[in-house]
Amino acid sequence: MVQNKSVIQAGVIVAVLLVAGFFLISGGSAQEGGIVLSGTYSGEVQVVKVHIEGSQYIFEPTSVKKGVPVRLEADMTRMPGCSRGVMSSELGIRKTFTSQDNVLEFTPTKAGTFYIACSMNMYKGTLTVLESDGSTSTYVQKPTTSGMSCGAGGGGCGCGG
Repeated sequence: MVQNKSVIQAGVIVAVLLVAGFFLISGGSAQEGGIVLSGTYSGEVQVVKVHIEGSQYIFEPTSVKKGVPVRLEADMTRMPGCSRGVMSSELGIRKTFTSQDNVLEFTPTKAGTFYIACSMNMYKGTLTVLESDGSTSTYVQKPTTSGMSCGAGGGGCGCGG
């Protein structure tokens, strides 16, 4: 009887290791509620890469989970001018990225689709925050219309430079 119990325990351990190995091999993807989260997870942190294409912030992945810390990493070689200054009042974030400090960490506290823009409102993008269980929220933040065009008001922001 003791030998059968040991065989069962060994089988359970092997099964757990196989499942964990499959998760790691699949690149940290997890499917919950019909949505595939393909972000990189480093411990309990969701890593999101950001860069600019045209006048849009591109977030990879485009969604994160509420209540799980996010590490937003800016590709400074693809972040011109005032795009380096990101802000979102509803997410409670505001940061100017530099070559020495290209990381913004925050924990989203509500679910929905949120706008992120530069301080001049010239560069824009959206980041979706899923519910803790991976389901989507119907909330969509209204885009802000404040800000100026690059160079307006005489000061300029260095957009595009």
